[in-house]
Amino acid sequence: MKINLSVITKFLSVLVITLFVVGCAGKDVPLADLSLPQDASFYIQQNESIALPPKALEELKESYLNVWFSPWTTMQVDQDKNAVFWAAPALLKYPGYGENLKKNSLEYTGKIYEDMDLKNYPSASIKAIITTDTSVRAVPSEKPRYNSPEGYPFDRWQNSLIFQGTPVLITHFDLSKEWAHIQSSFVYGWVKSSDIAKIHQKDMDYLLSLKNYLVPNKDKIPLYDSKGEFLTQARIGEIFALKPDRINSSNGKKNADTSRVKEVYVYKKNLDGYASLLVSKINEADFSPFPKKMDVNSMAEIINSMMGQRYGWGGLLENRDCSAFTRDSFANFGILLPRNSASQAKYANNMIDLSAYNAKEKEQYIIKHATPFATILWLKGHIMLYIGTYEGKAMVAHSAWSISTSKMFSKQENILGGVVITTLWVGKEKNGIFSRSKMLIDKVLGMSDLYDYALRAQAHEGQQ
Repeated sequence: MKINLSVITKFLSVLVITLFVVGCAGKDVPLADLSLPQDASFYIQQNESIALPPKALEELKESYLNVWFSPWTTMQVDQDKNAVFWAAPALLKYPGYGENLKKNSLEYTGKIYEDMDLKNYPSASIKAIITTDTSVRAVPSEKPRYNSPEGYPFDRWQNSLIFQGTPVLITHFDLSKEWAHIQSSFVYGWVKSSDIAKIHQKDMDYLLSLKNYLVPNKDKIPLYDSKGEFLTQARIGEIFALKPDRINSSNGKKNADTSRVKEVYVYKKNLDGYASLLVSKINEADFSPFPKKMDVNSMAEIINSMMGQRYGWGGLLENRDCSAFTRDSFANFGILLPRNSASQAKYANNMIDLSAYNAKEKEQYIIKHATPFATILWLKGHIMLYIGTYEGKAMVAHSAWSISTSKMFSKQENILGGVVITTLWVGKEKNGIFSRSKMLIDKVLGMSDLYDYALRAQAHEGQQ
């Protein structure tokens, strides 16, 4: 039998081209999940409720404020230098890549290491307050550090965003004193010295004595002083001390019309390095008493206030990553979650290990046992909020950068880019038959019910 090599060659060429076209087909088609309703209230089921009794809210409030103000009351300087400066050793071994996408030199990162002045840590123990929303950095530098030239947006030196008004403890300064190292209720790291102020004891005592706080109902509400000058933005997850009510009257005339003016405190750094307390008049409709009533409607409103916002690793560009999204969501209800996703999953001491289940079993377990709008789902490096079901699938709200999919000859990063509502199978339609790319559901390791945590906190308090 005579074999026609030219025919075989043509056949193989056509096959390769066909497979390549199939592998690339739909590459630029938007993810199917993003056509699902991006409105959290859409997923609220009839008769669904997670309302907490008033006593539970009071206990959560007290616990939150105790931890929030701990840098001024009970917090001590952390003496574990290795844990505090976890990013320091890599400066001398793994310089990474800079903003020009070229490899940093060891000389460059070594200089940052020297500037940290670790041999003299701790060099301070100063009670202070953040005076402008600012980044908390792993090292005293604004420059980014990526693991590879394709590492954006994962700047490994970006640790968190911290809001103005956050109590902190200054523990150290770099050699230039341009940077201060701080401890707060949820994160340690370096902040610009210009964005932090010492606080007088009398002001600290006054703030600690206040009982009423407000939280914004939407994100990025501009606040102004009495002259109309911009002060700051009120962000979801931020708490504001409410100035005790005062009554406005019309020149003291008899039967004058009176109204209560609501004002909150914001902070400014003076030339002497200390903070001054400023007040800003607010629109009451824009704020709610802290903590908010914990129910599905309130959580849906909070999610919707952030829906579609851009992704920001560690608070980069004042945006939110996955853990900032969940942290800022639950802060409204008096639950002060830690900074990173793994710690958040373990925070309530009720995480259920789901790693032994296959994907379908795992999803069914979540649907059966998770509390919509109150259970967080954890996988390595990511955290999501379960909000219920749609067409038999578990739905989650989360801030995510991308999802990886693959076909025979290609791998693709599908950008989600921010706060979205998806299934746990997002991107499945872009996987080929022999794909090795795992879906979110495959990678979920555990879940933690924060509604259960809130109830247990109340029960525990009642037993004391």
